[in-house]
Amino acid sequence: MPRAITHYLFAMDCLDKLDINTKNIINDNFDMYLLGCQGPNFFNYYNDFSFFNNKNISQLNALIHSKNINLFLKNMIMYSKNKESLKYVFNDSNFSNICISYIYGYLTHYILDKESHPYIYSLQKNLRSKYKYRSSIALHKSIETHIDSLLLLKFKNLKPYEFKDYLYINLSNHELIIFSDMYSYLVSSVYEKSISGDDIKKSFRTFKKVEKKINSSPNILSKIYLNIKNKTAKNSFINNEVYSNYTHCINDLLNENHNKWVDPFSNQESNSSYLDIYKDSLGLYVDLINYLNLYFDSRISLYSLLVKLDNKSFLTNQNCDTDNVILI
Repeated sequence: MPRAITHYLFAMDCLDKLDINTKNIINDNFDMYLLGCQGPNFFNYYNDFSFFNNKNISQLNALIHSKNINLFLKNMIMYSKNKESLKYVFNDSNFSNICISYIYGYLTHYILDKESHPYIYSLQKNLRSKYKYRSSIALHKSIETHIDSLLLLKFKNLKPYEFKDYLYINLSNHELIIFSDMYSYLVSSVYEKSISGDDIKKSFRTFKKVEKKINSSPNILSKIYLNIKNKTAKNSFINNEVYSNYTHCINDLLNENHNKWVDPFSNQESNSSYLDIYKDSLGLYVDLINYLNLYFDSRISLYSLLVKLDNKSFLTNQNCDTDNVILI
């Protein structure tokens, strides 16, 4: 999973390439689109300090990234069309467009994740010997944090602590109700697990709180907070380091030299840079949204849309029913 800044940058670039009708729906429900572009990652942030609560909410993020991809998206789409109880509370078009804007954002996250992860796992594998004392999770997050900083510098000429746009997600009360109800339904219907609306709301709020501490000019209070959180959160994917002011990276993490690398899941060779992957992902996103809009216009079946997705994992870009165990 590229980190939060990269997902925001990608979502904004995707928005620029969409047709005017799709843009209008998103712009009318912009905060839901921004939240959607962070995918299910907000579950990683549930606990400030785990010893106050033994719920292992962060496991949901791993499930959503790797299991039942087609079913999850199918149920999300059907929720936007058929949730009669909330349609009664909110007018039909407003309810549907709030959900659809979230889906448009969510799919930016999905496309960039599945296209990026083989490259990131390849880097992780190659750097394993150099950073042998770091856990796989810590190394993975370090790579992604570096890439966040490098892309922000390249695209915006900014350092992370100078950039807060991705945190300006201000949901109205009814948007928060729809968001929490939708995820409660999805977790139950797809993974047969129970989660309350309050826990979903807490995950979202803590996401913003923790990111503000991660993305700050380094200070001792942020470092203490993040170290405690990282050590106490179960299955934590929270980086325990605040962003550094990376202006370059000795390992050429963006592969701008176009060195050869191998996808550890498909075993295919490539010399694509991360910038190439990012650019190609924009085209894949627009193509997928065109398919989705054809479905919304009743011009293709939901089955046709799901065939296009092919149940591909966020983590491997391979069908998630196949045995692609990550042991890197």
